[in-house]
Parts: sequence; structure tokens; C-alpha cells
Amino acid sequence: MKNVIYILVILLLGEIMCACSDFLEESSQDEVRPGTVNDLEQIMLGEAYPRTEYFTIYLDLLTDDVKSGYPGEDTPALQTTLLTGQYIFTWQEDMFERLKESSYTTSWNTWERYYKYIMGCNVVLDMLDKVVGTEQEKANQRGQALALRSYYYFMLVNLFGQPYNAEGIDVNQTPGVPLILESAVKDEFPSRASVGRVYKQIEDDLLEAAPLMEAYGKNNIKYKVTDLFVHALLSRVYLYMENWDKSIEHATYVINRQPTLHRLANYLGQDDEGVWSISTNVYDLKSTELIWGYSSPTEYQFFSFVSAGVDPPYCVSDELRKLYDYNDSDEDNRLDLRAQYYYDHYVIGLSFFPVLKIVTAPLKGNKSRNIGISNLQKGMRVAEMYLNRAESNIRKYLENGDANLKKSAMEDLNYLRECRYDTRNTTYVDYVVEDDVKLLDFCKDERRRELSFEEHRWFDLRRYGMPELKHTLTLVEGQPQEYILRAKGKRYVLPIPREAIDKTPSLEVNP
Repeated sequence: MKNVIYILVILLLGEIMCACSDFLEESSQDEVRPGTVNDLEQIMLGEAYPRTEYFTIYLDLLTDDVKSGYPGEDTPALQTTLLTGQYIFTWQEDMFERLKESSYTTSWNTWERYYKYIMGCNVVLDMLDKVVGTEQEKANQRGQALALRSYYYFMLVNLFGQPYNAEGIDVNQTPGVPLILESAVKDEFPSRASVGRVYKQIEDDLLEAAPLMEAYGKNNIKYKVTDLFVHALLSRVYLYMENWDKSIEHATYVINRQPTLHRLANYLGQDDEGVWSISTNVYDLKSTELIWGYSSPTEYQFFSFVSAGVDPPYCVSDELRKLYDYNDSDEDNRLDLRAQYYYDHYVIGLSFFPVLKIVTAPLKGNKSRNIGISNLQKGMRVAEMYLNRAESNIRKYLENGDANLKKSAMEDLNYLRECRYDTRNTTYVDYVVEDDVKLLDFCKDERRRELSFEEHRWFDLRRYGMPELKHTLTLVEGQPQEYILRAKGKRYVLPIPREAIDKTPSLEVNP
């Protein structure tokens, strides 16, 4: 068969063969095959799980959660970061090509990286019937591979396709992303499946994976797929599809199995130098709400700073910062602890401003709470399930007026807030929303406070109707320039990288 194939498939298969040489028998390249389920598990760990991989380190630069500062001429490293991030921050049509040309050469190839890991899942799925192992072991691996592939496709279709709920869009016609569901070499180039077709594949794979994980994957470690991973992703998928009942159903499954959120106040204290710190945060392996996590030492490389008094090139926006009800002056009751302990900070004058999300515990004795290479930074948490269920119940309530749905939603939101507020000396008082007009906005704000910088805000903006966004960028001190992403603007769908289009002529470009 001719080697006419989607280039990523060839590259990945070559990488897999090299990576697995330690446990495969010595033979000719054509005869190399994994022999046991354990061999396939090693392929899964090396070629299907993200480990310390980075996919979308630029994603928050697109959102209203980020603002830009001018770091000054005497900070060349930060100047480089500022200049590189500008292409994303201003929603440029050639953003990926410009990133590729920059020093941040690893941040542009989201498309290639996701398909690389999809192919790792496909290799495992295609080989399962050809290896030795118990049916239980095979079922566990199959469920993991199906769920991971679904996760990667979910990310791809929400980056490069129209929102599922976009007004005036036929999901069965508008292009999504290519569906590559097997590792076999094919002569034809892949074309883009519709957004609806991609979502259907995601849903089907997750529904197949769910009983497998419930039966055989519950005890998998939190670096791996479990039944909670599958149901959490299903809840997220159905939320985006506006299938409120299904989103509630799968969120409830997760909450029933793992109901306890991480109470920040229980881990609040002072270090040896008298600096307030938190010993365990929401993405730590000890966290009661962690479902699954992965990390990258460069996950937040666009959000860097060097010293007090120097503006970082990009940091948390004033709008997001002001959403937190944090009281820095009262040591007995600091109110919403997320403002301080979800973020690292820099100093301007006498004020502290958040720079980036730090959802793991600080390194001991390190005031700046730098990210360690082993820390989990992104993934899935039970907090999202409370938010998914609350939003779905609110949307149903606004449709049918059932007061019990509003009551259930506020119970979920207040439980989340209670776990984030300072309750060492003060009992949390439930927040009450009397005006139904403000109810959904309150839920959206709570979601923004809780899930910022965890690959949610850009997708939420898309499904909220793609509102107008404004960014101000200063490339030369004293000369700010405003950039606008118009409501429902075409850059709410990211451009497919030119390199992918050049390799695969059948791909339809985004406008």
C-alpha cells in the first residue's frame, strides 16, 4: 500500500515503535507487535495519556479573563513573551503561523498534538483483540482509550468548529474536525466531519466506555481514566449540547460517588516567615475533589513576571479579579479564599494583583508558589459537576418555573462557595438570589470564579452566544491600542494551522 496517509499517523506509529522497544520482542520492523495487555498499557501511558504534555497554553489569552501590561524596555524576556502572545491576544488570522515563527515553537501545534494522542488511542483499540490478557484487563484498557479519544475530540471540535448551540448553525452541516477512528493506513486524505457527527462519536464512545469503567476502572489512579472521568465528561458534553437532563444525570453520578469538595479554610495557615499560605489545593492528589489531572511545566508560560513593580506581559483581568469577594485586611475572615490561593501575584505599589492560576499547593517555603514539574494543573474536578448541575437546573427552571429546580441549583452553588470561603472563625451564610433575571448570571460568575484558567472560559464564551470582547495591548510604552473581537465574530472559531492544511489538502479552511 502506498504511503499516502494523513502524515500524523505515520509519524505517530514510528514514535510508538521507538517508544515501545524496551518491552517488544526483537524482530523486523514489520513484525513488531505488542503481545500482552500490559504492553498496550505501556503504549497508553506513553502515547495516549498527556502526562506533562501541553496542548492549549495560549487559550486564556483569547478570553476576557486576561489583560496585558507593558513590562518595560529593561525586561527583554518579558518583552519576548508580550510580542509572542500578541497574535493570540488580538485574535489574528495567522496566529498559529506567527507562533511557529516565534521562540514559543511548542505552543502552536495544538492540532498535531491532539491527533498524535488520538492515534495512540486508536492503536490500543485496534490491537486489543490481538494481545494476551484477561477480558477484564482488556475492557479496562478499551474504556480508557475510548474516553481519552473522546476528550481529545471534544477539545478539537470546540477549538476548530462552531459551537454546538450556535444560533442559525446546522450542526449536521457545519464542518467540525476529521474523525480518524483507526490506526490502519489509508490511501485517502481525511476530510472534516460535521460538528454534529463529531459530537455523536464522542457521545457514543463515552456511553460505551461508561459501563466498562464502572465495572473495571473504578480503582484506576487519578492519572488515568476512571468511571468518574467518563461521567464528568458526559456531563460537560451534554451541557454544551444543552441537554440539561443528561448533564444533570451524569453530574449527579459523579457527585454521588465523590461528593466532598476541598475546603480551602481547612488548609489555611502561615509559613515559617509569617506569610499566609495554603498547604493543599484543589488539584493535589490529596484533594477530595480531584477526578483526573495532568500537568506541564510550561502550562502557563505566557503568564510570567520577574519582580515587584514590573507589569507582567499578561495577567488576570480587572473584571475577573473584581468578581472575588476577598478581604485581605481581616485575618479572621478573608471571605472568598480563591482570590488569594488560586493565583500567584505580583506587586504594583501597595496592591497585589493575580497573575495566573495556581491550583496546586505551593512549594514549601516558597512565597511565590511556583509551579513544580510534578504538580497537576489541569483536568477534571468535582466542583465542575456542581456547577454543571446548577446551571442545568437553572436553565430548566427558567423554562418551566419549577421552584425546586432553583432550590437545588442554589444548594449546589452555596455548597461550592462554602468550601471556598473562610470558615475558620465565621459560619458561611448562604447567598440568596431573589431576582430570577440575575440567577443565571450569578451561576455564570460562580463558574468563572471557580474554573478560570482551566480550559473552560473560552468554550463558555462560545456557548454563551459569543459576546463582543475587547483587549488593550501596549507594545510600545505609552501607546496602547484596542482590539475588538466582534460578537459572533469568525475568530470564535480558531483557524486550522496552515501546516495541517498543506499536509491534508482535503481539509476545508475556516473563514
